[in-house]
Amino acid sequence: MEQQDQKREQILEAALKRFAHFGLSKTTMNDIAGDLNFSKALLYYYFPDKLSLYAAVLEKVFAEINSATAQALKGATTPEQAVKVYANGRVTFLEKYFPLLDFNKFLNIDKYEDLKKILEAANEAEVQHLKSIMEIGVKAKQYHIDDIDHTARLLFDVIQGIRVLHITNAQVQFGIDKKFLNVISDRQQEIVSVFLRGLRC
Repeated sequence: MEQQDQKREQILEAALKRFAHFGLSKTTMNDIAGDLNFSKALLYYYFPDKLSLYAAVLEKVFAEINSATAQALKGATTPEQAVKVYANGRVTFLEKYFPLLDFNKFLNIDKYEDLKKILEAANEAEVQHLKSIMEIGVKAKQYHIDDIDHTARLLFDVIQGIRVLHITNAQVQFGIDKKFLNVISDRQQEIVSVFLRGLRC
């Protein structure tokens, strides 16, 4: 790894620790530079502002989770096993990275082009996970699906709808914490199970 790549990776790791512990709003570029004993000018050489650094950290985290989930799904031989892998991946993500998630930014994503692209890529990866689950079910002769891609995207829209509905209401009324996100995750897993039962031969 070249020196520039090493420095960039060091910055991402330090920023990830800060964002995951304190959240986006309570972390400054000064904090991250201080953790690394880097000058702030060096941070700005790699990342023009805090939001671009945050976007790069999210990209790294989503890639890690999606890669781990995709790899685990390859070992599943039944749709039940695959759903468990998928659900475990989501729970692991929430447990490890909850403070990293800035829902004010996500709910106004059209204002943040870098974040929008990263979330779109993460969403597409989630669709691919759902397709993998369905393909396992078809291969095991448990599901009958005419168009797996369309069906997976339909299920993703339902999952996303639950997420947006709950988070939007929480933003207005009670706020968001890890317990609340786990409730959403449980509801989404229930919907996935009900949806997939409807695909059985």
